[in-house]
Amino acid sequence: MVNNPSSGRQLKTLKTAFELVDIIQQQNGMSIESLAKEMDLAQSTVHGYVKTLTNTGYLVYEDGKYHIGLEFLNKGGYARTRKPEYDLIISKLEGLAEQTGERVQFIVEENGRGYYLHTSIGQNAVQVDAHIGKVVHLHASSAGKAILAHLSEDRVKQILNQWGTPAYTQHTITSDEGLLEELSTIRERGYSISDQESISGLRAIGAPIRSQSSGQPLGAISLSGPAHRLKGEWFEQEIPDIVLAVVNEIELDLEYQ
Repeated sequence: MVNNPSSGRQLKTLKTAFELVDIIQQQNGMSIESLAKEMDLAQSTVHGYVKTLTNTGYLVYEDGKYHIGLEFLNKGGYARTRKPEYDLIISKLEGLAEQTGERVQFIVEENGRGYYLHTSIGQNAVQVDAHIGKVVHLHASSAGKAILAHLSEDRVKQILNQWGTPAYTQHTITSDEGLLEELSTIRERGYSISDQESISGLRAIGAPIRSQSSGQPLGAISLSGPAHRLKGEWFEQEIPDIVLAVVNEIELDLEYQ
């Protein structure tokens, strides 16, 4: 029995299938001819993968191209609600978005990256690419940094070694040393700040939601908005207090549910 999920033999055919799916998603649909050229594979080989994925619902053929199929939504919907804690957390976020008028996200860490599980939109929220299922590096967002701050140092280093610290904007913290210092500050302060680190012109406040039994982060919520609106006392004091109050309520509810 293999206990370490990172050990053991990888299946090249399965890896190729997922690479094919990733390319189709990135290109918003592709033909077999384009896929074969992009992947440097024979068209007959690509046809075999595409036919299998289409017959199982993971791809769909429309307008001369293959696109991501809704079977992924079936699996994603299950993954999103697999842990019962997520439903309780998500149920609290609509009120936070309504209270502040801004955008509120719930992000969790899996395999060293951040996944958007929910977004609530306030009446003044700006439109950004924060769709459910979006994958991000943890170091570049307030919610991601809030999660990293409450993982073990060994786990943080493992994540940084695996995924690096690419620059999303000129304000992104890209050095391991600088990030570790920031994580220490977050632990002391109780919340994280992103000052245009993931998207230019966008600021955010994030805070972890932690298991009362283990102390490990179940995920983190963040509230984001344009820098010209999130400033001064509103950004430095009032929003952190509001976010932390919601987190405290969520953690109490999780403990006694």
